[in-house]
Amino acid sequence: MPNGDLLDELPATRAAILRLLKKEGLSSIPRIAEALHVSHEAARKQIIDLQRSGWVEADCPPDEAARREAATLGRPPVRYCLTSAGDHLFPKQYPELLVAVLDSVGDKAIAATLTRITDDVVGRLQARAEPLPLDREMDVLRAIYADGDPFTDVERRGDDFVLVERNCPYLDVALERPAICSTTVSALRRLTSCEVVRERRFQDGDGRCEFHVRGATRSPKRKQPRFEKEPPRTERKK
Repeated sequence: MPNGDLLDELPATRAAILRLLKKEGLSSIPRIAEALHVSHEAARKQIIDLQRSGWVEADCPPDEAARREAATLGRPPVRYCLTSAGDHLFPKQYPELLVAVLDSVGDKAIAATLTRITDDVVGRLQARAEPLPLDREMDVLRAIYADGDPFTDVERRGDDFVLVERNCPYLDVALERPAICSTTVSALRRLTSCEVVRERRFQDGDGRCEFHVRGATRSPKRKQPRFEKEPPRTERKK
């Protein structure tokens, strides 16, 4: 059964909770009850069932909102998140043979393949993204993986922007061969004419990828490489 059909087979309330957790990353029972218009007790029972199924857990790293809430209000409500098994209920677009194919060819062929993938992404979005101010361009680039992607958000941080992807469509391949993620970094660099750094990664257990687009570095006249492999995380400049 394709992954996209799995949520449709679940009771509507459970599927809605899973989609909420996918969208927000972390959520509490009060928030779930509010969003789904159900009682706290009903939300709690559904969460318990989802935990028993192995799709949801409470042992989640706190996010910035939780830290702020704890600092101002004391202990916040328990927050829940998807497990790896829960994440796999959502659609993925990874050809099963891709890892084997990448392993069967040489480094030059891999680089050529990843360059073509990057070219395809740039070609799909370039006409829509240029020439726009960076803030409007980032709205277009929410479609870096798919048009209307409900799990991609853009956050502004001063002159910078962060593209947050919570549902990597290539997750299984990316976990095995992270170089494929460099296609997104390279495409964003070419489309924005900015330095782009992937600061959070599914591979590191962050539950999302965050691509930091540094607005102050924007230089449309500077030619960007068609494809450039991102450095290991420990070598990146902060």
